[in-house]
Amino acid sequence: MTEVVRDKAMSRNPVHLSEQLDAHSAEHPGKGRVMGPIATRAGPIHLFLNPADSYRGLLHFLRKCMSCKVGALWSSCLLMHGCAMAPPSLPSPSPPSTAFFYGTPVPVLALSKFQRIVVEAENIKNPDGLRVAGADVFAYLSVGEAEGWRASSRALPKHLFMGANMAWQSRIADLTQPGWRDFLIEVRMARLWADGYRGFFLDTLDSYEIVAKSPDARKAQAKALVEIIRAMHQRFPGVKLLFNRGFAVLPEAGPLAVGLVAESLFQSWNPTTKEYESVSEQDRNWLLARLNHAHLRYGLPITVIDYVPPDKPDLAQETARQITALGFASWVATPGLDMISIGVKK
Repeated sequence: MTEVVRDKAMSRNPVHLSEQLDAHSAEHPGKGRVMGPIATRAGPIHLFLNPADSYRGLLHFLRKCMSCKVGALWSSCLLMHGCAMAPPSLPSPSPPSTAFFYGTPVPVLALSKFQRIVVEAENIKNPDGLRVAGADVFAYLSVGEAEGWRASSRALPKHLFMGANMAWQSRIADLTQPGWRDFLIEVRMARLWADGYRGFFLDTLDSYEIVAKSPDARKAQAKALVEIIRAMHQRFPGVKLLFNRGFAVLPEAGPLAVGLVAESLFQSWNPTTKEYESVSEQDRNWLLARLNHAHLRYGLPITVIDYVPPDKPDLAQETARQITALGFASWVATPGLDMISIGVKK
């Protein structure tokens, strides 16, 4: 897990949508119940409004959202003000329950109750025992950084890296380097695939943002990241990829993911100060807007990991309730991710 720099650029253009609605309203007067289809990873969906609403009322609301100063995307504004992405008779399915456990020994029986399980493969060579109840097992894979403790990455040459993440004692990869892509796919993933893993949790997708500051540098890194993710699918047919953030590449890579994970929506861990912290409202709104957009635009189920001290079970329970109330799966634990969630499991 890594701390990243926030990119405040809007990833969807609400003005374009409002212009479409103006045209639709003029062409179909009096038809104010259903908006036109919006493409998602799961197929086209429609926005349904209350019977008394009209297109003009929705347009007024969208423009109000565009002028608000909370920094949230228009999609999250829609959610907060009562529009639904499906008719009441067709509620959105609950996200898969997802567990994260990187410690040892691995509590196989407890973890096997979850639909998705993310593990550190160094600690469990055979994932078959976790699939007793049909769970999908994902091996942890750091895409944007080379961990200092992992033997397979310590000997990698310096030219594959463009900086360091001192908070986690790791090196930040230059994603444009063919040698780094070969290491990820032909060394790390190939070995895990041979061990029986068919899913991978792609962490540190945004790490390049710590070092790449110019628009051109970030564009080059993002382009290389999309190419790496596509290469994973080509090399391992049927592979399941679970993203940790990676908001910048969702327009191209979102359809290749089976879900999206994000850390620190309400409670977080600061790896620099080694302290637990509450997430500010500004940071929470920023992240929530992007999670809602990822879910609505790409149909990705969302899982949120928050960090709470083990001696504060009440805070853990409340944090988990806040996460699940937003429609996300929750995992509330300590930053080592070496214990079963101390919050309410989805």
